[in-house]
Amino acid sequence: MKREYAPVAQLDRVSGFEPECRGFKSLRARQINLNMVPYMNDLSGFYLDIKDILSRARQKAYSAVNTSMVEAYWLIGQRIVEEEQKGNAKAEYGEYLIIGLSKALTSELGKGFSYANLWNFRQFYLTFPKQEILYTLCRELNWSVLRLIMRVNNQNARNYYLEEARTQQWSARQLQRNINTHYYERLLSSKSKQNEVAKLSRFEKLSTHDFIKDPYVLEFLNVPQIPQPKEKEIENAIINNLSKFLLEAGKGFSFVGRQFRISTETSHFYIDLVFYNYLLKCFTLIDIKSSTL
Repeated sequence: MKREYAPVAQLDRVSGFEPECRGFKSLRARQINLNMVPYMNDLSGFYLDIKDILSRARQKAYSAVNTSMVEAYWLIGQRIVEEEQKGNAKAEYGEYLIIGLSKALTSELGKGFSYANLWNFRQFYLTFPKQEILYTLCRELNWSVLRLIMRVNNQNARNYYLEEARTQQWSARQLQRNINTHYYERLLSSKSKQNEVAKLSRFEKLSTHDFIKDPYVLEFLNVPQIPQPKEKEIENAIINNLSKFLLEAGKGFSFVGRQFRISTETSHFYIDLVFYNYLLKCFTLIDIKSSTL
């Protein structure tokens, strides 16, 4: 008697999988015309939908894990501070407490509970002691970003980096560079910015001055200072590092073109670089000069 095989098993065999089949150990698939199997580029909409479903599921899973871990770190920090307050008031007690906790947790649970990590949990709680703020941080920022921000001493700067990292979705690497190059301080040092400090700390709507930094730090261009670079070299370096330049320029900027011609009735002028800011709804024209004006 000829044995029949389930179609799903036959198709799995063709696609290279070895499913567990009920009632028999081996699988003999009938021949299938592989020309009948559609390529995914012929079903691009279908394939992209599946990829999108998986991508969103993975992002949800990552967000859930991140939220749980950040909340756990805050609670650990809170418990460490509470235990310190019950014990000896001397600073040495807090150090010995964390050392002992680190040894015990590492022995039972493995890596991830070094003295430095536990101290960071403690500082995390002390930096953001209000639990309502914690829930916002858990939902929108990962631990790598939070760890960098809580090391910023200036509270106004810290609040500014929190808001920008959240709204602009800065990676930890982008945030690290902005902190190292004093992004916040350069905004404040721009013309007419001294009167805006209070507004920034309260996250009020930013004016046009909030999009201008002084100075701009362009070390990523790798343009040698000696001999003095030519303007064309600087322009080419910016184009070759356009994504980094846009990050340094700030939020809302997009590249329009280079050597953009502007004509009058009698003359033609060429703008080195043209950008558009969709938040300010205006163009930004850059004329590069390598010598003193």
